[in-house]
Amino acid sequence: MKRQGQNIVRKVMLFLSAAMLAVPSMALAEGDFTQPIKFSHVTHAGKNEVPCEFCHIYARRSINSGIPPVRTCFGCHSVVKGTTEAQQQEIAKVVGYWDRQEVIPWKKIHDIPDFVEFSHKRHIQIGFDCTQCHGDMSKVEEVSFATMKQPLSMGFCVSCHMEKHPTANGKIAGPVRKTRGALPIDNAASVQPDGNISGSKDCFICHK
Repeated sequence: MKRQGQNIVRKVMLFLSAAMLAVPSMALAEGDFTQPIKFSHVTHAGKNEVPCEFCHIYARRSINSGIPPVRTCFGCHSVVKGTTEAQQQEIAKVVGYWDRQEVIPWKKIHDIPDFVEFSHKRHIQIGFDCTQCHGDMSKVEEVSFATMKQPLSMGFCVSCHMEKHPTANGKIAGPVRKTRGALPIDNAASVQPDGNISGSKDCFICHK
C-alpha cells in the first residue's frame, strides 16, 4: 500500500512538472526594468572575482539572498572610483545615494510568486552553487529576463526535486570554485561522489 501511494505521488509530480514546464515563468512581468545604476557582474564577479555572498549577504542564512545595501557598495566605492569615464559616472551615482542616505531602488528580476516559499539557505547549505540556478553571472554584463538561465517555474523546481543529485560527505557534489558562484578553480580535482539526494515531494514544503 505504501509503495502504491509513493507511485501515485510520483505520477502526480511528474504530471505537474510536465504541465508547468509548458507555462511561461511566473517570474516574468511586463514593465520597464532598467536599473538605476549600470551594475556589471562581469566586472565584479568576473574580473575582480567578488564572491556572490559578499554582496548577497543573506543567501546562506536566510530565505532571501538579499539585495546589497548602499553601505556595501559604498564600502568599496569610497575608494574604488573606476578606471573609465563610464564607470566613474555610475560610481558617482552610488556615492550620491550614500550622501543622501537613500536606498538604491534596484528592480528585482529573479522573482517568484508570494504563494511560493523558496529558501536560499536550504539550497546553499546542502551544497548547491549559485550558478546552478542563476547561471555563471561572471559572464553576464546586465541581468535581465533575457539573461536569466532558468525560468524559475514550478516545472523547473519539481524537475530538480525529482532528480537524484550526487553527493559527497552529505553535500551536493558540484563545481569546485574559488568562491561560491565565481570562477572555477583551474585543474581542480573533482570530489568523488559517495551517495545521492533528491528534493522533497511534499507540496507543503513550498506552498505553506
